[in-house]
Amino acid sequence: MTSFIRSICLAALLAAGSAWAQQTTDNPDNPHSTKAKDKTGSDVPTSTTNQQVDQAEKVNPHHPDNPSAKPAGTASTQSIDAAERGNPDDPNYRNRENMAGGADREAMMQNATPQMQLQKLHLTNLHEIELGKLAEQNGSEKVKSFAQTLQRDHKAADKQVMDLAKKKGFTLTDTMQDAEKQQHKQMAKDRFTDLKGAQFDREFANAMWMGHRKVISLVNTWTQSCKDQDVCKLEQSLLPKLQQHEQMAAQLRGPMPQGRAPDSR
Repeated sequence: MTSFIRSICLAALLAAGSAWAQQTTDNPDNPHSTKAKDKTGSDVPTSTTNQQVDQAEKVNPHHPDNPSAKPAGTASTQSIDAAERGNPDDPNYRNRENMAGGADREAMMQNATPQMQLQKLHLTNLHEIELGKLAEQNGSEKVKSFAQTLQRDHKAADKQVMDLAKKKGFTLTDTMQDAEKQQHKQMAKDRFTDLKGAQFDREFANAMWMGHRKVISLVNTWTQSCKDQDVCKLEQSLLPKLQQHEQMAAQLRGPMPQGRAPDSR
C-alpha cells in the first residue's frame, strides 16, 4: 500500500514537472521560446530589430536604398575638371597653354621693335625661298612659274632687309629663337618634301596664300604705329610685292567651295 501511494506521488511530480517545462518553453516572454526567437528581449540591450536596422541604414549615404547614395570616393564631373585644369599632362591643359602662348606671341609681334620686325621679314624671305626651290622640283608647271617669282622677289627683298639691319647695327639670325616654332617650321618643310603633283600644288598654294596674308597684316600694323621711319619705309616698299604674291597664290588655290572666290585680303 505504501509503495503504491509512493508510485502515484512520483508520477504526479513527473507530470507537474513536464507541464512546467512546456509552459516555460512556449512562454513568448522567454527569450529561448521558439515563439520569441525574432523578439528582442529586454535583457539584451545591444540587440535591435530588423526594422530598426533598416531605418538606421536608410540615412547612411552609402546605403543602396538611399536615393542620394554614392559609392565611396565618387567625385563630380565639375570637381574632376577643376582638378585637371592644373594638370600639365591633361591634353586640354596643353591645348589651353598652346592657345595662350600663340596669342601672346601674336600680340608680341604686333608690338615688335624695329629689329624684331626686320628679323621676322628676314625669316619670312628665307622660308619663301626654300619652299620656292621645293616647288620647282615637286610642283606642276604653273606652280613652278610662281615659285621662280617667289625666289626672285624674296631674294631681292632679303638683301634690302639685311642691308638696313647692318646700317642700324641689328644682328639677324637665320633660325628662330623659339625652338618649338623652329621645329614646327622644319616639319612643315619636310611635309612638302614628300608631296608631289596636284597634292603639292594644292598644299603649296594654300601655304603661300595664308603666309602672305599674315605678313601683310603685320606690315600694315607696324607701319600704322611706326617706331622707326627707315624700317617703315622699307616695309611699305615691300608691301606691293607681298600683295602680288598673295593674289597669285589665291589664283592657284582656285575657287572656294560653292563657287566662292578666295578673299584676296
